[in-house]
Amino acid sequence: MKIIINIDNVDPTAVPAAIERAGTSRPLGRARGGLAAGFLLCCLAVAPAHAQERDPGEGAGPVAAPSEPPSAESAPGTPEALPQAVEPAPPATDPAPLAADSAPPDSAPPPEEKVRGTVVRAKSASSRRLVRSAEAVDVVDTSEAQGRSEDLAEVLTRQSAVQVQRTGGLGSNTQLSLAGLAGDQVRLLLDGIPLDYSPFVVGLGNVPVSFIQQMEVFNGVVPVRLATDALGGAIHLRSDLIPPETGASFTLQSGSFDSYRGTARLSWLAPERHFYARAVGFHDRSRNDYLMTAEVSGAMGRVESREVYRRHDAYLASGVNLEAGVLDLPWADRLAAHAYFAQYDKEIPHNPVMTTPYGEVTTRRRSLGLTLQYTAPPTERLGLWATAGFNRRLSELSDVSTCTYDWYGNCVSERLNGGEISGLPQELFTRFDTAFARVRGAVSTWAPEDLEFSLAFDQSWRTGRNDYLQRFGYYDAAAVPIAMGSGIAGVSHRQRLFEESLENVVFAKGYLQLARIGEDTRSAVTSHERTSVAAGVGDTLRFALTRQLSLKASYEYTTRLPRADELFGDGAFLLENLELAPERSHNGNVAVELTPLVTPAGVFSANLMGGVRSVQDLIVLIAGNQTQRYESVGQARALTLHGGFEWTSPGRWLSLGANATVNDYRNLSETGAFARFNGDRLPYRPWFQASGALTVRMPELVATGDALSLTWNTRYVHTFFRSWESAGLASSKKPVPSQLVHSASMHYRLPAARHAFTASLSIDNLSDAAVFDVIGVQKPGRAVFGKFSVDL
Repeated sequence: MKIIINIDNVDPTAVPAAIERAGTSRPLGRARGGLAAGFLLCCLAVAPAHAQERDPGEGAGPVAAPSEPPSAESAPGTPEALPQAVEPAPPATDPAPLAADSAPPDSAPPPEEKVRGTVVRAKSASSRRLVRSAEAVDVVDTSEAQGRSEDLAEVLTRQSAVQVQRTGGLGSNTQLSLAGLAGDQVRLLLDGIPLDYSPFVVGLGNVPVSFIQQMEVFNGVVPVRLATDALGGAIHLRSDLIPPETGASFTLQSGSFDSYRGTARLSWLAPERHFYARAVGFHDRSRNDYLMTAEVSGAMGRVESREVYRRHDAYLASGVNLEAGVLDLPWADRLAAHAYFAQYDKEIPHNPVMTTPYGEVTTRRRSLGLTLQYTAPPTERLGLWATAGFNRRLSELSDVSTCTYDWYGNCVSERLNGGEISGLPQELFTRFDTAFARVRGAVSTWAPEDLEFSLAFDQSWRTGRNDYLQRFGYYDAAAVPIAMGSGIAGVSHRQRLFEESLENVVFAKGYLQLARIGEDTRSAVTSHERTSVAAGVGDTLRFALTRQLSLKASYEYTTRLPRADELFGDGAFLLENLELAPERSHNGNVAVELTPLVTPAGVFSANLMGGVRSVQDLIVLIAGNQTQRYESVGQARALTLHGGFEWTSPGRWLSLGANATVNDYRNLSETGAFARFNGDRLPYRPWFQASGALTVRMPELVATGDALSLTWNTRYVHTFFRSWESAGLASSKKPVPSQLVHSASMHYRLPAARHAFTASLSIDNLSDAAVFDVIGVQKPGRAVFGKFSVDL
């Protein structure tokens, strides 16, 4: 869980006043000067004449409601004002954290508080209740990151226990790791549904940060309301926290490697406030032609390391999401329809371990669908939310070239058969259709919304073809239809005791999966159907020692159902295996957490969390010479320790934060292919990472209400092996080396009435260090990006 600081809702005079009362106050000078004059010219050029007027909603996001004025009891300057402004105590009748967190999309939250840091514990009433609950959760706010040249993957890596690795630049694949568990073992959701059922099918790193207001990271123990089968945790992206209002926002980012990212958001709310419409769109492109080191054959055939420009790695993506709905009607608190479409085109530059360059391999992905969301009018005893939709994903792989390319993009020889990847041509087309539904209810029995239930159902069908194989009458595994249905049900009960100092939530879940593959006389598949049934239980506990200090403990016996490609293959290089068993794990966490503590020296927060994951029937990918296959081969155990702190000075002019994560993820298999590696750390898993950030903030530098922020970020990843520790001689191993990366950014925001103009300049990897992904593929070096955004 992440350290949080929230002092932005404190009146600027409150902290100095508190220090003065303690006898240690000094006047705080206003930082002014010409340090950033050139950087601000473009912002001042577009600023309205009334820019000197203070924006009442400054700091609360582009369309956040202005904060309410303080009451007489908590007026700035009184001794009670400072702690109450930072962390107001919840009323005795607070709704349950489960219900608060999953409030119906676009239901109006209380006026949002200003947030200083990226990771928060109290941006809004719902997030306050979430982090004060018994759940093992980090809440990551994106309001400041939206103005910078950052993406969601970078924000998560720097500000939580999540490790994010990507295989290159913009548009490359991303792999998430939480407490050692990675890939699909950590589920990604967007507003309560899987990210795959959205326009952003490529992954987390390609979701525009300006579309997401908040990220919720659940460490190993996932609440019932998310209705998912996560093994190692879940990351819940929230884009539905801001209620509909009339307005617009635009962002444009440009930088190194011919990279461009643009987003647009339009919103309209009818005067009677019962009908609204919204549209969001994005467009990304990049050549990704950064400098890297590759093993190149010289003139005499000798292989040597040389610096070359990355080639054939261009990326192009665009998408749109349209939404229309009604609000506050007698029969519906909210009813909304979403229609979306997105397309992604990506060139593939080399094989997964960067030993063979490609020159013509390309992929194309499309995602389109419709989603309906319904929230029933709230009653005294029952709250009900429902979602249903349909998603279609289309993918293409083209690999037909007969050329053999070198690292300089030259065709150096011709092969008799096409296909750069395996020597066999591939013209693979796949269509994956999914119908899904989610229902969640919160029932008030002995206490408000103390009983919660959820139901989830997904039915998927896959068809495809390999045009090259069909052209010559060969067996085409991609053309064999498959169908897979899954259902997840859960129920939880919450209880609070001792004036709500103790909170306990007990829950149970059930899982069902039905899968079938079509019959073909030429197929080697002998089993065409399989059924999996599993159950899980869990408990989360929180005890408040003081107002700011809490102890937490959580446990879940959980299950992850195999995904479609693990069971059925991909019709090309990945073979089917219908005998896979679901992965199961015992997950436990203990934590001590200090929420924002106001002192004369500033505001402090810290946390320390330890966890264990004991996995049975671990699914791993077994690679052969030409094909791959997933197998249930063993057991593993992960121990994790994560901690950090954050401090913000009086006056908010300086903040400092740091966090570190240690993972010990080891193979415990006693039988099967990996038994001889018993006790080894799993390969491709960084076991230690740390990050730190220093921010200097200069408010009212040029105009009333403006702010200039200078931020320095440092991240360290310790060396780790790409293969089993005990395999081969130590001298023959090529581990991924330790990586120390620095970045700096400058961010300026100028509010004007209800509008805001933001400009930022970022330099990533300042030292131009060699950085790598989990399998050793080199990532971009030093890069410069600029970003401009406007909220209207």
